[in-house]
Amino acid sequence: MKKHLVCLIALTFAFMLAACGGAPAADVAGTQAISAEHAATEGTTIEMTITEETTTEGMSTADASSIDSGESPPVPTDTAGIIRYYNEALAKTDMQRISYKRSMTKITGFAKALGITILDEPDLQDNPDVMPYVHDKDNAIRPSDLAALNADWVADAKSTVRGSDAVLTIAMRNHAVNPDLDPKPGVRGYVSTLDRATVEPLVCEVSMALAAAVISPNALKEVNVTNSSFGLSDGKYSVVIDISTGKIKSLTFTASQQVEGNAKCVLNIPLIPASANALVTLRGNLTAVYAPK
Repeated sequence: MKKHLVCLIALTFAFMLAACGGAPAADVAGTQAISAEHAATEGTTIEMTITEETTTEGMSTADASSIDSGESPPVPTDTAGIIRYYNEALAKTDMQRISYKRSMTKITGFAKALGITILDEPDLQDNPDVMPYVHDKDNAIRPSDLAALNADWVADAKSTVRGSDAVLTIAMRNHAVNPDLDPKPGVRGYVSTLDRATVEPLVCEVSMALAAAVISPNALKEVNVTNSSFGLSDGKYSVVIDISTGKIKSLTFTASQQVEGNAKCVLNIPLIPASANALVTLRGNLTAVYAPK
């Protein structure tokens, strides 16, 4: 009986020891599981933090690029750069002429007939045939005759920045009186000028007035313009460009022009084949204003 009791007690102690030994193992396993889970969580947090920082950095770079791309290019200060800047702005802007004013303020000439030479500065301001040429003003909207500028035409160019605008001043080269120059609008950068087709009738009218002063208005049979030459000077572009858009906001062109014309005036004198040779010199200025459509 005692042996059975001793065995039962021994067996009970054995079970108790086994139970006590299993509890720490379970605690260790649980602790390891928690540690692993915590480590995994920390890893995820670190990974998420790194990912967020990388994304934020990427967005900042993109934003910086966007800002950089949105910035207006600098306004050039050298002549070649200003010409290029103007030509690019003109290509972007659909322009039209909104007004011009032209005044031939100086008219001189002489006529020679029958061996007599008369030098005169005729007062033709009130002559209805000459007035449209001498004082020409037009405020109607007209197509633009502006063209890209060639660097060889430009004498000097300057630029300044005023607020959000670039203000350009481009001075054109002068061209001495030249019989081969036909100043069609835009030639060598000069726009809205008197061309040969417009000037020759004016030369004819002035020649008739000079010939009439020599002989008599009734003695004049016909007038033929033999040649004419032109000079262009003081051409200047004053241009305002929106820096952000690169488009022209306003443009004014001013210039001076000189015309020299020769004409032969045939006189209607019975039995006397006579003629008067007239030389006409015209000098004047013009201002043309342009704006975007």
